[in-house]
Amino acid sequence: MNIPLLQTIVRRLEEAYGRQTRYSSKSPMDQLMATILSQRTNYADEMQAFTQMRTRFPTWEEVAAAPVAELEATIQPARFPELKAPRMQEVIRRIMADHNDLELKFLNDMTTEAAQAYLMSLPGVGYKTSTFVLLFSLRRPVLPVDTHVHRVSTRTGILPAKTSQEKAHILLLTMLPAEADELLNFHKLLFKHGQEICTFNFPRCRICMLKDVCAYYAATVEKTQEG
Repeated sequence: MNIPLLQTIVRRLEEAYGRQTRYSSKSPMDQLMATILSQRTNYADEMQAFTQMRTRFPTWEEVAAAPVAELEATIQPARFPELKAPRMQEVIRRIMADHNDLELKFLNDMTTEAAQAYLMSLPGVGYKTSTFVLLFSLRRPVLPVDTHVHRVSTRTGILPAKTSQEKAHILLLTMLPAEADELLNFHKLLFKHGQEICTFNFPRCRICMLKDVCAYYAATVEKTQEG
């Protein structure tokens, strides 16, 4: 783990993209369902599926009561609708049975740890999904580590190259201030950089503002140029 490097990267990404301050406008329940839809799906398809679902079924009770085949067809833009439709219905029914509160207001009365444990007890909700809800809608000090954040963190050398996505959540939290605003800023900066420059297949290393401090650049691009 390299805290000075992390601080350098945050500073440079802020210079490039600006400090990130925008939380989600979605309610916790909307964020939960949108994040389930987003799994292995790009943002545009996630939003199309979510919008179609809310148009066809304006309430979560209607989503839960819909014929599963109809719900699948409605969220078709998201990948694997045949898995996500029954999972979402099961989540809604479980929350209704546990708390009878489909706005998830009860999470406000829980500690961050208890709220995360409850969310992760729901079908198909893992660490990443729970942190999206807690940080973006409830402003709790947790850190979502999606594929972009994980890729930038391990390529640059903030974390060891072979660090798993699950372990990255834990390690990065020990390196960052335990404040929601700082964690939001870090997540969104690395997310933007992973989308625009440090992409999966064809990273744009030569125009990257981090290349002189990046382990991946030193080990691949510079080494190739020397050869």
